[in-house]
Amino acid sequence: MKKTYFMHASAIMMAFAFGMVSCEQSQDNPVPAEPTEPEVQYEEFTYDFAAAFEASENPGNKNGSAANGQVFYGWEKADKTDSKRQDYKGYEWAEGSVLPQICNVWRRSDRINGNIKEGGLYCPSDKEMAIDGLSEGSIVQIFYNPPMVNDTQTTDLKEVPFGTWSAWVGGELTTPSNPDWTVGESTGLPYGDGSVIRYSDLSGYSKLIVVATDGTPRFLFNRDVNDGQWNADEAESHLIEYPKGDDVWSAKYFTVEEIEGGKRYIVDLAQMVKDKGYAHLHAIKGANWTNCTVTSMTLESTIQVPSDAKMLWAIGDGTSEGGPGVVRATAEIDGAEAVTGVTEIASGATITVKSVTPAENGTGYIVFKVKKGMVITKVVIKNPIIEAE
Repeated sequence: MKKTYFMHASAIMMAFAFGMVSCEQSQDNPVPAEPTEPEVQYEEFTYDFAAAFEASENPGNKNGSAANGQVFYGWEKADKTDSKRQDYKGYEWAEGSVLPQICNVWRRSDRINGNIKEGGLYCPSDKEMAIDGLSEGSIVQIFYNPPMVNDTQTTDLKEVPFGTWSAWVGGELTTPSNPDWTVGESTGLPYGDGSVIRYSDLSGYSKLIVVATDGTPRFLFNRDVNDGQWNADEAESHLIEYPKGDDVWSAKYFTVEEIEGGKRYIVDLAQMVKDKGYAHLHAIKGANWTNCTVTSMTLESTIQVPSDAKMLWAIGDGTSEGGPGVVRATAEIDGAEAVTGVTEIASGATITVKSVTPAENGTGYIVFKVKKGMVITKVVIKNPIIEAE
């Protein structure tokens, strides 16, 4: 989208001239008001990559199509004078595109296409990007979502729904009920249903962690038929049980760690789900029909959360026209001088171009580095309009 803001400021020269004359006037005459700075006029280009995805008939857009209104990514045209960065790629515009007809947003090629995906322009690797078509006084804002990273979320086992289900596998919880639950005391059934019928579905979690200070807990998972039992032949087994020995097939789901005052039992629920399709916990008993003392039973799940990664100002002091270090523009970011390889660019930060080198064609570019997994949602460029005298 392109917008032009028209605001006249031609009166400034007359006001300035009048002000100069007024200094010569008598003190008996009133002094005119000081002249004000003219408001800057801007031509605005909005690269709304999120909207481009929504308008696309080919969401992957790896090669693009004319129907989408853009093709990602074609090589920068040889006759483009803004940057002459032939190692960069941008889009080719087609009728109906929601993006501006002139491409001023470029990504350095590494044989991996940056695609428009849901939410914006996806960055598949750490790489430089460039914005060109700029002049002194240009304002640029880059809006983006940071890469997602894994984080661990902890849940008390007691919080997971438990009860009678309509089927051993693939059923629905028809009769919720409370499991046996004993922590910090010696018992033969710290958790669950002693008859190994009711269960809790732990398929959405990655680990079950149980800490025992006395005795050995016995875990009973995934009964799939009435009265199903564990079998040394995995194909014949209708229950996952621990402990049954270190060299049996079901031992791979269980890890035991020595800790101060006891042991930590870690159940690999993710692997169980991968192998069996589900992880249903019926009970935790005392092994060999004895008591055990459990002090905690918790679940871990892996969730995706936004990282704190930010874009980095990447333009440097090199002299190679084709490399990422050409001094083409200096800038301030949110009012502070941008320093190569140091200044981070937060989403939506105001980048103000201070100078362009060389300036003979009146345009230049800035370079910044993205992180793998970033999604650029929008780029806004506002170029000052210089009226001919």
